[in-house]
Amino acid sequence: MPRLRRAVILAVLAVIVGGLAALAVVDPFHLRHARWFTSGLVLVAVLLVTAAFAVVVRGIGRVLVLALGAIAILGWATVVWLASQVAGVDREVSQVADGGRRLVVVEGAPYAIDPIYAVVIRSGSGPFEQESVVYQGVEQASAPSGVRFVDSDTVEVRTSGGCLYRSEVEAVTLSVDPVHQPLRADGC
Repeated sequence: MPRLRRAVILAVLAVIVGGLAALAVVDPFHLRHARWFTSGLVLVAVLLVTAAFAVVVRGIGRVLVLALGAIAILGWATVVWLASQVAGVDREVSQVADGGRRLVVVEGAPYAIDPIYAVVIRSGSGPFEQESVVYQGVEQASAPSGVRFVDSDTVEVRTSGGCLYRSEVEAVTLSVDPVHQPLRADGC
């Protein structure tokens, strides 16, 4: 197979993988682990582009292309590692299940003095588990006092201050409307 044909095939594969990475960024299905899909697909795209250029050039040019590709790969891996360190991990406080879906109260903001509580809805498990935010609290607010499924399309969050928030959930994409984000801890 001629070198140019191999390079074109690698470039087309890189474009396809780049498109998949863009789809992972858009995340229409609210995948909980979409950021890992994105970072992995970008890494594969960089590898494919490096290989495509390395196939075309010869001699010292190939060494230069491979060196630049290695620097890009190490740089991307460093960015992903640093971002994963900053992101932090939410701690589950409570959970209510309804069939294959779960309403989970999570405690976030590990670097804040006061924890920030949120309510997310999750569906499925494993690498394709879905997650959408239903309610995002503010600092100095206590955890929601109750969460429940009203029916198959509606969820409800009750705060300790007595506020009641309802949201509609789309079954396939797990889109939530509206996502409640109060501005103060002492009011609705």
